[in-house]
Amino acid sequence: MSPSNFNCPFFNQYQNMMYPVQPLWDDQQYTSQELPVLGHPIQSTNKTEDALETVSNQIIPTQTAADPPPILSNNPAVASILLHKELTGYPNYGNPSRNADILYTGNTGTWTFESPAFLFVPGNLRPQIVIRAVLDDHSNVPVNRYSLRITVNGSVVHNGRVQLEHGVPAGGMFTNWRELTFNVPNLRRVTQVVIQNTSNAGPNDWIGLDWMQLRLLPRTGGRLPIL
Repeated sequence: MSPSNFNCPFFNQYQNMMYPVQPLWDDQQYTSQELPVLGHPIQSTNKTEDALETVSNQIIPTQTAADPPPILSNNPAVASILLHKELTGYPNYGNPSRNADILYTGNTGTWTFESPAFLFVPGNLRPQIVIRAVLDDHSNVPVNRYSLRITVNGSVVHNGRVQLEHGVPAGGMFTNWRELTFNVPNLRRVTQVVIQNTSNAGPNDWIGLDWMQLRLLPRTGGRLPIL
């Protein structure tokens, strides 16, 4: 049956339509050929590609000059030397070690820090003693009854009430330890720290000590020894 005799309602409408062509490269001969292209658009059936194209056409907001800029600093690093002493006399309360030393009312304890000879340069160092402490968990005793007398190398650096609270949670690993920091007026090769519990409390009331540190900071214009 010839096309002229084919009974199709759409044939006569499209038989004279001009179809555009596009080149196709033959990989073997590297010559240009031409193939007919349909006269109506081809719609993609890949929803993922359509979604990606939609996203790529969206305008993504960028930071503008009106946004707050960062506030930064880059000061010179300051060297320091730290001697740490973990206190492990009693197997509870310390955080995170769960160990701590205990000073009951009227007790006195002594601890020492021995500085290595190559680090001991007294004129260039500004020493501090740091004590991490807390009151007992006897919440019925007013905190203003607790006090300490602290002596470093024979010099009293504190004598009186301490800014500490009762330990919580009661009976467990306390989470409210605080650091008490004092300047050391006379640094020695072997630094001795003496703490006396001078509280006006009962004999079974106590103050806990988690750890101590001797911090050696450089004085203004001073220099630490080169390791």
